[in-house]
Amino acid sequence: MKQAKDLYDTYLSERWIMFCAGDIKAYGDLVDYNFNSLYHYGTRFSPDKDLIKDCIQDLFMDIWEKRGKLDHIIAIKPYLFQSLRNNLIARLKKQSRFSNLSVNEELFSNDISPESKWITDEIDELNNSRLLNGIEALPKRQREALYLKYYEDLSHEEIAGIMGLQRQAVANYIHYGILKLREYWKYKTILLAIITDYMI
Repeated sequence: MKQAKDLYDTYLSERWIMFCAGDIKAYGDLVDYNFNSLYHYGTRFSPDKDLIKDCIQDLFMDIWEKRGKLDHIIAIKPYLFQSLRNNLIARLKKQSRFSNLSVNEELFSNDISPESKWITDEIDELNNSRLLNGIEALPKRQREALYLKYYEDLSHEEIAGIMGLQRQAVANYIHYGILKLREYWKYKTILLAIITDYMI
């Protein structure tokens, strides 16, 4: 996984340099390769899909206009995430609708044999529901830090830059968020065991 991330970072850096020099194709590649990640990140702030897309469009229009002054940017993905975050928060505050972060991730389950599919689906649904409920119970800063760390694979330093925090504050948010999730998960384990035994 690290090798894949390194390859992606190298590719992104190369495209960024070309984009800063005015290469329109490289600019299009940046949009294509980052749109989905930025969109999913935006859902942490608002369920308004059109607003998120508008903010992403504004972000990419803005960096195209400023491309000649962006060649000093090294951490490209954190820069894009921070820019989107700032734009979204500003827009939401203007609309007086700023709300807590939310988790809107699609859940997938693996195909299994027909005989055990129903049992596995029920267990997976319970596990997913427990995890989502646990994450939803966390304070919004912990939710955001965990998302950036485990969904976007960003470092503590990169997350600190995006969220406008010190590195230690990010480490604390992640640490205590994980502890709370573990407590929540442990609390629900007995129910899962009972349901599993009943279904089997």
